Amino acid sequence: MRNFVETHDGPLGSVSGRALLGRAIKGVMLAPILILGVTSASAETVDAARIVKDSCAACHTQSGNSVAPPFPKLAGMAPSYLAKQMRDVASGARKSDIMAPIMAEMERGEINALADYFARQPRTPGIVTHPDLVEEGERIYREGNKENGVPACAGCHTQDGGGAPRFPMIAAQNADYVVQQLKSFRDGERANDFGKLMRTVVSRLSEAEILAVAQYVASMPVPPAAR
Repeated sequence: MRNFVETHDGPLGSVSGRALLGRAIKGVMLAPILILGVTSASAETVDAARIVKDSCAACHTQSGNSVAPPFPKLAGMAPSYLAKQMRDVASGARKSDIMAPIMAEMERGEINALADYFARQPRTPGIVTHPDLVEEGERIYREGNKENGVPACAGCHTQDGGGAPRFPMIAAQNADYVVQQLKSFRDGERANDFGKLMRTVVSRLSEAEILAVAQYVASMPVPPAAR
């Protein structure tokens, strides 16, 4: 890094005085960089796979593809979304009796490492338990329901269910988990959605529509980026 203090006499005084000032400025400017470097290095050394094995795998499996219907698949989801959800659970913004004690023990670097770990895992195909509901679910997902003022789910979660930065990938997600979360939004038990969007939309869905959408979501092929 070049010293920005000039080497001739001037308003800042002698050469030696300016040199000392230059070194002081350099030290101040480098301090945040060094601190960030230490923080980054410590985050990079987090053994995410070990944390998953010890704290997450029982419900989500080591690959983040939960085989227990009430628990979500985390594999392939955007790391920024995953990290936000974990922070929300830790802060209480998202309620979870199971997750809250676990996340309360996590440091920020561990949360980020876990989010990156699960984001890199390939997602497995979903399981449809009520195939007779898939067609109706697809209609609602792609077109919405104009009579009830329900917009198409695809508007936020995209046509292939891959999601967007603020909206999660839901393709091939466990149907029971989708139903659970939609009802939680509807009943106000979950309130960490962006701009109250999910709470507003789901309040207009019937019970039958919620079940149908969940089955269609489970039937959706895994998006290429998450395979």
